[in-house]
Amino acid sequence: MSVFSRLNLSPRVQENALRGTVIAAVSLASFLSFSVQPLVGKLLLPTQGGAASTWLGTMLYFQIALLLGYGWAVWLLQRRALVQVGATAALGLVAMLASRLGWAQTSEWTGVGGIVGTLSVASLPAMVLLFSTSPLLHGWLGRQNKSVPYHLYAISNAGSLLAVVLYPFTVERSIPVSDQVFYWQGILGVFVGLIGVAGFLFLRTAGADQRPEPATEKISVGQVGFWLGLSALACVGMLGATHHIAAEIGSSPLSWVGPFGLFLLSFMVTFSGVWQPRYTQLCLGWLAVSLTGFMLTKGVSPSTVDGWVAFWVFSLSASGSFFANGLLHQTRPQQRFAAFYLVLAVGGVVGGLFASFAAPIFFLRPSELLAVSCVLLVVGLLRLSTQRDPITVGVVTAIALSPVLGLVLTQSRDEAAGMENVRRFRNVYGYSMLKTDQNGLILSSETTTHGTQITTNADTRRQTTLYYTESSGIGRVIAETQKQKSATTTAVVGLGAGTLAAYARPTDAMDFWDIDPKAIQLARDHFTFINDSPGRIRLLETDGRKGLETTTTDYDLIVIDAFTGDAVPPHLLTREALGIYSKRLEKRHGLLAIHVSSRYQTLFPVIAATANTLGLHAMRVVTDIAHTTESKDWDCTSSQYILVGRAEQIHEALAWLPAEEDDGRVRRTVNIHDPLPPGQAVIWTDERNAALDALNLKNYLHGK
Repeated sequence: MSVFSRLNLSPRVQENALRGTVIAAVSLASFLSFSVQPLVGKLLLPTQGGAASTWLGTMLYFQIALLLGYGWAVWLLQRRALVQVGATAALGLVAMLASRLGWAQTSEWTGVGGIVGTLSVASLPAMVLLFSTSPLLHGWLGRQNKSVPYHLYAISNAGSLLAVVLYPFTVERSIPVSDQVFYWQGILGVFVGLIGVAGFLFLRTAGADQRPEPATEKISVGQVGFWLGLSALACVGMLGATHHIAAEIGSSPLSWVGPFGLFLLSFMVTFSGVWQPRYTQLCLGWLAVSLTGFMLTKGVSPSTVDGWVAFWVFSLSASGSFFANGLLHQTRPQQRFAAFYLVLAVGGVVGGLFASFAAPIFFLRPSELLAVSCVLLVVGLLRLSTQRDPITVGVVTAIALSPVLGLVLTQSRDEAAGMENVRRFRNVYGYSMLKTDQNGLILSSETTTHGTQITTNADTRRQTTLYYTESSGIGRVIAETQKQKSATTTAVVGLGAGTLAAYARPTDAMDFWDIDPKAIQLARDHFTFINDSPGRIRLLETDGRKGLETTTTDYDLIVIDAFTGDAVPPHLLTREALGIYSKRLEKRHGLLAIHVSSRYQTLFPVIAATANTLGLHAMRVVTDIAHTTESKDWDCTSSQYILVGRAEQIHEALAWLPAEEDDGRVRRTVNIHDPLPPGQAVIWTDERNAALDALNLKNYLHGK
């Protein structure tokens, strides 16, 4: 006699218990599946580096797992109830026993294939189980209610949204990575138990031998194509919006929370059960207004994505997501929900792969969000019209896109004014723009300038510029180091235009590390700092932290000059990373210089507190140069560096950096770190680091 028989529970009570258990299981599955994605990124970075293969391999793995999970659910839903429950229970047991996320930190497999293989060994059974939960349990409730409970899709995305929002604001800041792994695997065990209860209740209410009723609903190829296209467009738009945000605050869970959170919110709202077709029409108007706002503030111009521009980026991404998912809700099938979800998953994969691999080929500048929004606007207007003849299509397209195209042409013309040549380069690592004018070259990543060179003659092209001039913090450090030693060896993480190579003497050696092959090609083929340098220059294509960890070379100076957009990647600044640099500087009594000229990051307190844990001291040097002289500080700008070394080294460096030079032409602000009381300082380690720790939100919101 079963527990339910002894308790004499009615079928209605059992059905309600099943419904409640399913809702809890679906929510928890989504929370687990979306909280683990930034977690594995954290696990992989120290060993795999910040290369494109790390991010692409991680993304590809989760897309493969999603398809496997949905495919597994579709297959199971055609089986008898007992088979469904038994197979799910077996997979749950395997997932619990086989999950070992921590192995991702020690795996030596590299490249995209190595990342996919590593994560598959670490978590594939668990991810297939988690991703299959929503469509599978849709089927269980559908058999009970004889209708498709699409509200579960909203509940599922609510769990995903909670994970996406909590991670950068709470989890990343307060829980070490190893503890996150422990908690995640513990909650996975709770989930497996929960889905076991759901399976038991399902068998009680449905019967072990019950087979699914054959679906009579027909799905046309056109419907499949429409669902696939909308799903892919929404995904590409979301990733395009993320690109704009990451260009300012760096690629991290924090840069994803806005666009991805709104993307998930749109699923949650449109499939909540209260969505009406008129709401989709309202979203079309919202999309048109947002597209106008985006074009007036950003569009294809290189303007900075500050708080106001970010508002329009979020609005455009949200309106596109709500409109696309509103149409998906309107055209959803009444019976064939499993096929519908599978098509949406395939669309997400197609969109993700397009954004990562195809977009850099088709769009030489980050225009995916703009392109997707235009397509969705035209789709919406065509659906509102009753005619589909070529003339109507042409007129509607012209009406929808003429203002946008006009602004695109205007912005492009204004941008090119005064420039003899503008060349654009893009790959999986990001976007670069090379401008050539009558004075020289400017290398930028749309909103942040990474290097310049004056090319009017052979003498001027050897002049250091921008953040690297003679009076800058790094310029003074290099000059004083060279005074003390007749031959120096310097390591530079981040290449840019290769400007620092101009400082190398014939007796000096410089090693540059950069993960982007396009960056190395640009520095070699278009700038001449590397080729003109009399020193021994090596360009090494790898993550700088990994390179310094594996090299046996000792250095007099290490310069961290790596930026993702306008932010320094956190994995280059953790206690473990500083320990690697310190080891390479120890024998030659060298100094570490970190370039932190960022609009929206305040890194000095974090870096200084982290250095203190290694017995090192830190000093911040902010240099403002009023104008160029005939011999130095060409094309100068404000710069900020943090020097890290032993106490005596920092004291010595303080004498190199007077507060004022040349009758006020050069002004410096030098700060020595004053340690905070224990427990108040923010310390970055491989176990705990968060972009929000260093984000200057006030500057970002006000565009300073």
